[in-house]
Amino acid sequence: MILSNLKHGYYHLMSVLKVYSTVILWCIATLSMGQVALEGQVIDAQTGKAISSAEVFAVSTGEIAQVDKQGNFRLSSLRSGDQELIIFSYEYETQRLRVDMSTQNKIAIEMTPLTTELSEVVIQQQRDEIFNLKRLLPVEGTAIYAGKKNEVVLVDQIVGSIATNNSRQIYAQVVGLNIYENADAGLQLNIGGRGLDPNRTANFNTRQNGYDISADVLGYPESYYTPPAEALQEIQVIRGAASLQYGTQFGGLVNFRMKEPVYDQKLAVTSRQSVGSFGLFSSFNSFSGTIGKLSYYSYYQYKGSDGFRPNAAFDAHNVFGHVNYEFTERTNLTAEATYMYYLSQQPGGLTDAQFEQNPRFSNRTRNWFEVNWRLYSLKFEHQFTPLTELNINAFGLNASRNALGFRGNPVNLNGNPITAEDEQDADGNFIYPRDLISGGFKNWGVESRFLHRYKLGDKDAVFLIGSKYYHANNTSIQGPGSQNTDADFRFRFDRFPDYANQSEFDFPNRNLAVFGEHIFFINDRFTLTPGFRHEYIRTESRIVDIALRQ
Repeated sequence: MILSNLKHGYYHLMSVLKVYSTVILWCIATLSMGQVALEGQVIDAQTGKAISSAEVFAVSTGEIAQVDKQGNFRLSSLRSGDQELIIFSYEYETQRLRVDMSTQNKIAIEMTPLTTELSEVVIQQQRDEIFNLKRLLPVEGTAIYAGKKNEVVLVDQIVGSIATNNSRQIYAQVVGLNIYENADAGLQLNIGGRGLDPNRTANFNTRQNGYDISADVLGYPESYYTPPAEALQEIQVIRGAASLQYGTQFGGLVNFRMKEPVYDQKLAVTSRQSVGSFGLFSSFNSFSGTIGKLSYYSYYQYKGSDGFRPNAAFDAHNVFGHVNYEFTERTNLTAEATYMYYLSQQPGGLTDAQFEQNPRFSNRTRNWFEVNWRLYSLKFEHQFTPLTELNINAFGLNASRNALGFRGNPVNLNGNPITAEDEQDADGNFIYPRDLISGGFKNWGVESRFLHRYKLGDKDAVFLIGSKYYHANNTSIQGPGSQNTDADFRFRFDRFPDYANQSEFDFPNRNLAVFGEHIFFINDRFTLTPGFRHEYIRTESRIVDIALRQ
């Protein structure tokens, strides 16, 4: 009797479990079938231009969508019926709206610029300086930054004078950087990460708007050109893992992002004049606007100073032009050109004892340094779909740098040290020629990137593949310069054919690279980003017979 009751109870329990299982499976299937996708675009209510910095939040599911450069977004896990969305973007009023998913799956969202009239503003406490920095998103444009240590310096929010390109102020909050200051008014940038040598930022892959600007990325990756901070929107610093996408430098990547054109005016002009100690004068003038499908941004900067030591004056000129033509909402072509020239006199290095005695002492009167830098870029961008993008960037450099004077302890033609007394003859004329080193840099390259976003199961995934070809043919010549005191950068092999320090080299370099990365979003807090880079590098050094120049 007991066995019969147990058996009956077992069959009853199994029947109840079957009913509950059926109900649970039906609920899951109903919820799955009820999920729908919503696509849309976020635009400025006044100008109609796309807003590229907005986030769309679905209240019912907690899903967040980040819009792309065209303002497009996609929410893929909404439920059918009436749904509430929250749209947020800096400089715009936050919006709340309801969408009936049973009647529409594509919307356009207009946002109103955030403006408030204040009768009085009282500053009680300085804003925390940490807001000068931000982090890069996992994916921006056709680049992947997930899993990489990075900082972005927001130049407009720096507290200090950006007219002088002061590296200590600009990079103060980037942890772990070593900074040299061996040139006045920020003519050259000298930073290094992870304990690497900061000299001319040689251990970072240095770029402007995504293309290389250093002398020779492979053989001589020193950066003599630094964009003026007044023209910058932000500075991206990506540490060592950036080498998968950007090349062979151990420190990572420094990318200067220029300001974008003004989209709601045909012409916007900014003119800023700055003066400082020791005769410093800086003039920055920019022009920007949009006419139909054509947008532009350009600037001219002049900077000059007498220097805080004797024989330390400099003059610098910097010109930049950016033109973008938007064929369609998904296709545009951008051309850029940069010209920078500066001439500086170098007062000579000091020993610790000399510095302690007089930090403004100068032991060189005939040393000069000249840089002539020309950069070119042509970039094509196409968006096949809101999830698939192509970027092709062709760039080139035609530049030179000349160093003239005595390096170290000056010696005469016999190799003996020159004293201040015997450097000049009885009439005050200089006897010995100065050493002249002239470097020429002519290189070009093409880099292409293809990025695709897709669903892997119910998780997002991002795939990137790219390639780069780089071609360089650079030269270096050393020989006798003039006997004068001015900035005369002509070789005088005719007068000093037996000069001791004579050499000429050609440096042909070739580089072909293929790289790829993939983001696997495991959950909301954990991603996996494997990648690869295959490099072919050929560097050479060819000796040229210096006698051919005599």
